[in-house]
Amino acid sequence: MVKPWTIIVALILCMLVYLSTFVDAFPMKPETPGEGAPPEELAKYYSALRHYINLITRQRYGKRSVPEEVMAELLFGGDRAHDRSSRSDDFYMW
Repeated sequence: MVKPWTIIVALILCMLVYLSTFVDAFPMKPETPGEGAPPEELAKYYSALRHYINLITRQRYGKRSVPEEVMAELLFGGDRAHDRSSRSDDFYMW
């Protein structure tokens, strides 16, 4: 029979593994070189900072940016009234 403390240890271990996946998901901000740093070190810092800002502010593409939805929004505007009403509701066919 499995002891209760082994289940608790297994759950804690699983939670630690799960939470450790989020550590690498967000890039670290580069360290400031400090006062009186040489120009080469400042150039390296500004390059790393520019790379960091590009990573943080890059656009995310996913389910919400499906090309068909973007095209429909451009053609029909922001409201979805054209999706809800049928053509026969708008005017008489005969």
